[in-house]
Amino acid sequence: MKSGLELKQTWPLPSRPRPITIIGAGDIVTSAHLPAYRKIGLPVAGIFDLDLDKARAVAAEFDIPVVYDSLAAAIAARTDDTVFDLALPPAAILGAVEQLPTGSVALIQKPLGANLGGARRILEAIDARRITAATNFQLRYTPSMLAIRDAVQRSLLGDIVELEVRLAIYMPWEMWSFIPHLDAVEIPLHSIHYLDWIRSILGEPESVYAKAVPHPRYPDLKDARSSIILDYGSRARCNLSLNHTYNYGPKHIDATIRVEGTKGCAHLDLGYLHDYLKPVPEKLEVIVEGGEWTEIPLVGERVPDAFGAVMSNLQRFANGEDSQLDTDVHDSIRTMALVDACLASSRLGGVVPQLA
Repeated sequence: MKSGLELKQTWPLPSRPRPITIIGAGDIVTSAHLPAYRKIGLPVAGIFDLDLDKARAVAAEFDIPVVYDSLAAAIAARTDDTVFDLALPPAAILGAVEQLPTGSVALIQKPLGANLGGARRILEAIDARRITAATNFQLRYTPSMLAIRDAVQRSLLGDIVELEVRLAIYMPWEMWSFIPHLDAVEIPLHSIHYLDWIRSILGEPESVYAKAVPHPRYPDLKDARSSIILDYGSRARCNLSLNHTYNYGPKHIDATIRVEGTKGCAHLDLGYLHDYLKPVPEKLEVIVEGGEWTEIPLVGERVPDAFGAVMSNLQRFANGEDSQLDTDVHDSIRTMALVDACLASSRLGGVVPQLA
């Protein structure tokens, strides 16, 4: 890669930051949302959670001026430029959206509902209330992914002919008590991020093939590993091999993404997946025609930087500064449809070999 080539890794900040009202005070809020907003200077006006003690503790930790005692109180306190950050589980999103004021602005935690049917109902409620809404598919906004997308959009890699995601890692699924109650785990909770990001790179696939399987270590989980092929016809091969149950130490861990084109290639090591509790930095390497493999210095990480970028895009779009809302709910429902198709393919199974 030629020396001095720079790739876009950040999202510009809104020139007029809007106050954020956070609905929900779970771990994703304290580990990602609030650290991101603090880092880039986006103001948080208040917070509400059904567990008021938890909300008060989070407010004290992050200097949030107001803790609301109800969702209605949080909504009543809004100003004309408030942005609602709905950091809620899928089952709670519709009820919250149905209470938001007409014409408001909201960031909605992924996934957009528990399934495609739920996503459609949420989208209908959003449209009925004329809400400007984005889904928190923040993988698109990590510095490394922004850099890859910049290289693709500038045709530095040529026509994309290969996209591959490979994981052989250990995910501590036991940390989340709600997971054993789910009908599907790996695709709707983890692979959904890759599926959404791949759509932003390659567009809509013609069809999908998928198989999600359980693991003996997690007898109460419906699945923990997946294989997914996205069919883009003859123009590109795209597959995901996702093993979250590799448990033989750091040797031979694999957490990589490869985007290969006719003129160059990008290779990303997802360091934050090597050890979920002790993440290491990502490593992005790129080669373009006539050059050599070069490591691209990254200006941040998925947490917290991507969470600040997705909120910045939403605020800039609401302000008229960005022409496109990258994770608009109307785009996100296509990701939900892709997840639904993968789950349907997994249930359907493959073609049985016939001797005669």
